[in-house]
Amino acid sequence: MFWRKNKNKEKKYKCPKCGEVHDELPALGFKYPYHFDILSDEDKNEIAEISDDFCIIKHPEQTDFFIRTVLSIQVLDCCESLDYGIWVSLSEKSFTDYQENFKQVTDEPVYFGMICNEIPDYTESTLGLHVNVKVRNEGIRPEIIPHQAEHQLIKDWKNGISLDDALERIDKTEKNAL
Repeated sequence: MFWRKNKNKEKKYKCPKCGEVHDELPALGFKYPYHFDILSDEDKNEIAEISDDFCIIKHPEQTDFFIRTVLSIQVLDCCESLDYGIWVSLSEKSFTDYQENFKQVTDEPVYFGMICNEIPDYTESTLGLHVNVKVRNEGIRPEIIPHQAEHQLIKDWKNGISLDDALERIDKTEKNAL
């Protein structure tokens, strides 16, 4: 991963995947919700359905519904945020409503959900943290707004993080490939 600040304080990021140079911080994304990741290969094929934005897991006793969202943490030293592309579980009713209106202009409803990824930058588990899911129009992934909690993720979301901390997270993520 390559990140450089030149004399004019311009930031450049060279993506190791596409090789292009970008002016913004990259988003850190999870390909799957934790609950999908821990399934056996057989169960992934038999009881789960997944796309870039939706995941359904049909267990014998219950069905779990997940959508991909964005958690933005303000970076204090610059005018950007560090975005995490994370999965959130929703109720069946909220999932169905969101899925039906995903690419349309809506009144931007808000749903209750729980984080379904283990964000490696925190010593305390992030699985199951309660959030509001604020829908954005025309297929833009919804943003999440964490509920009050004594968790470092919530404190970072409220207070922001330093640019050095953001860059460290980006480098660590690239090494561990979420």
